[in-house]
Amino acid sequence: MTQSPRRRPLISLMLATLLAAFAQPGLAAPGTLVLTNAKIHTVNPAAPTAEAIAISGDGIILAVGGKDAVLRAAGEEARVIDLKGQMVLPGFQDAHMHLIEAGVNEALCAFEPFDRLADTLAAVRDCAEGTEEGWIVGSGVSMPNLLGQSDRPIDLLDKISPDRPVLILDDIGHGAWANSAAMAAAGYDRMTSDPPGGILLRDKATGRLNGVVLENAQQRLRNLAFPDSPERVEFAYRAMLKTLELMAENGFTTVSDAGGFWPQGHVKVWQRALAEGRLTVRASNALYVYPDLPFEQQVADLKALYSNDPQSLLRFNQAKIYVDGILEQRTGAVLKPYIKGPGIDHGHDSGFLYFDPETLDRYARTLSAAGFQLHFHVTGDRGARLALDAIAQSDPKAGPHRLTHLYLVDRADIPRFAELGAVADLQLAPSSLDPEYNAFIRTFIGDRAEFMMPAASLEAAGALVTLSSDFDADELSPLVKIQTAVERRTEGARDVDTAIRWMTINPAKLLQQDRTTGSLEVGKVADLVVIDRDITAIPVDRIGTAEVVATLLQGKPVFDAGGLFAR
Repeated sequence: MTQSPRRRPLISLMLATLLAAFAQPGLAAPGTLVLTNAKIHTVNPAAPTAEAIAISGDGIILAVGGKDAVLRAAGEEARVIDLKGQMVLPGFQDAHMHLIEAGVNEALCAFEPFDRLADTLAAVRDCAEGTEEGWIVGSGVSMPNLLGQSDRPIDLLDKISPDRPVLILDDIGHGAWANSAAMAAAGYDRMTSDPPGGILLRDKATGRLNGVVLENAQQRLRNLAFPDSPERVEFAYRAMLKTLELMAENGFTTVSDAGGFWPQGHVKVWQRALAEGRLTVRASNALYVYPDLPFEQQVADLKALYSNDPQSLLRFNQAKIYVDGILEQRTGAVLKPYIKGPGIDHGHDSGFLYFDPETLDRYARTLSAAGFQLHFHVTGDRGARLALDAIAQSDPKAGPHRLTHLYLVDRADIPRFAELGAVADLQLAPSSLDPEYNAFIRTFIGDRAEFMMPAASLEAAGALVTLSSDFDADELSPLVKIQTAVERRTEGARDVDTAIRWMTINPAKLLQQDRTTGSLEVGKVADLVVIDRDITAIPVDRIGTAEVVATLLQGKPVFDAGGLFAR
């Protein structure tokens, strides 16, 4: 349950009084820990740097500042750790990643996106032989590369597995390749048109399915291949635990899982990790809104799964709403048609919408009124405009609402972010610096590629900007992302401090927890990361080589490779 607004001032006053007592010499809480001789970057503009920090036994920051003052506040019984000049930052917060999906994909049969067809088919055979029964599932194939080598990829899978369903997920989460048995299981063999929110590619001469599905059409196949069964939930849980280790190793203390595939038992997976004490991050997660489910029933199902207890490590308080697809697939919804030529020919010259605008607005109004933050996937400029239109009709009390990806934004819409309080969440991956990638995107959208992911312009116009990973579709390391954001000559972060803010306090504001996390201040929880060097004092092109030494969640180490915090 959410906390009553009327009680917050009283609770805040009580907490402030308690913390003031703890900040006095000799009155520290039992188990107090002091980190000293450190380069502490607090992300608190009132006191941006410090050399020591005191943390109570229950993980609350008691004091931040100079060494002597912090030691006095901590008391004589405090345990002191000398960090020998290493850096301390607030724990990184990734507001858009696919944590369970990443773990599951890692455990599936793996494919190289741009392999030769013969090698891809050999990998399918190996996968089939290594799977005893049920669905044969793999991931990693590039659908454009596949279609460039075969007009009828469904026939290739049918020869390998005529009876058992085969599902090969793509490398970017927006398409899949299936055989006839899988298509029949989903009922796609009986359809003469596309399912809601999805595209079934067909042979132009015969109208027969060619085995490749795009956007939401893959979700019905995923739900069949990964049902909410005890065996599949156990599989997803084991895969998730490995990914949680990766989060801690990279300094993440908060994530927002943007997958949200609740029919596959993902909510149960997260709840089990919490119940068993295996959850090593704060998680403010999304629930996927399916275009092919009945509106009223889906809203009721989502409400039943909603949770937003600010005291819990786990919340399901976001609705993940896809507006469009992706530019590389020509499914990102654009205001000006794509350049004819490259990419998949599916007949949508200006991109594709998961929902018609009226239904999109209805979901936004209804779900925000139920308390959900709106989490819109948009890549095209028309998609961004439609999401902003939907936010304009939504309940602001549930916000802030956000748009993620934002490859294209029309300049006329940039001021609307600040006007609506909409957050701009972007992924400035190393690929955004790659001239070859830019040239590739230009073949789809021309000169519009010069104004992709306009982070600097959005922030200059007053928008709250966050930098996330979209892992496992993109780079995970926050240090690499910070380096990339600063190295970006146009539309990047103006300095390292800005990029750090985009990955700490700004996502904390987005995820409704900036009163307790996102900066290192007295009274906040000690979610922090220790880095082997001060990334604000080294050449920008070396930031990505810095290493996470330890990660603390509420004062307790969840990653400590060198035993720095071991007693």
